[in-house]
Amino acid sequence: MAHAKQEGFRVDVDIDHARREGERVLALLTALRRRHDLARFEYTNIVRIVPGGETFSHPVLTLGNRFADNEDILLSTYLHEQMHWYLWYLGTPDYDPVAPFFDELVRRYPDAPIQLPDGARNYESTYLHLVVNWLEVAATSELIGRRRAFALAEAQWTYRWIYRTVVRDWDSLAELYERHGLVPIRSAAELHAENAKAVPQALNGARRKIGAAARRSVPPRSHRRHQEQNGRSVG
Repeated sequence: MAHAKQEGFRVDVDIDHARREGERVLALLTALRRRHDLARFEYTNIVRIVPGGETFSHPVLTLGNRFADNEDILLSTYLHEQMHWYLWYLGTPDYDPVAPFFDELVRRYPDAPIQLPDGARNYESTYLHLVVNWLEVAATSELIGRRRAFALAEAQWTYRWIYRTVVRDWDSLAELYERHGLVPIRSAAELHAENAKAVPQALNGARRKIGAAARRSVPPRSHRRHQEQNGRSVG
């Protein structure tokens, strides 16, 4: 039976709070880009802000307002998502930069938690984030110092075990990542230039690194998480 219409009932949608939150996050990011030379770590230069939404790296780096309480937290969040792009640019359609030592990470940490909030959202993402989070803290350290960067990592309430492990085993993980060419962290300008030069060489038959525009739509292991909107909010 149809209900009688209720006189005077109305629903209003008020987006003023969302707009203010979006403007707040934008102001924080703008201030960070004035204060620090972030261009070195900006592997993607397309960013969107979605107040109340998730924070993730792909296909467009998207910042919610959940990890943006202050400049330091937003800085580490922003660099976290940029490090996903860093790994993406290090790879090719046929090469995953994490794959050569993925099993080594599993051997080192066989009992790693594979669910939030201590791990990431699944098995593969947890071990990938041992790399991403280390890179994030390393980049953050370059800008605000290691003490503040470590304190930020240890205070995180997402990926808690991962951050604690990264800080505790900092030097041994650094040696592993350096051995496999992930560190020192290469600048965005360097990787973009290398990708741009490699495209015509690849088209001429050389098996060289292929630029982003020429990559397959289904990338290898460390990139596959992009389809799941890889980032702090969703693992």
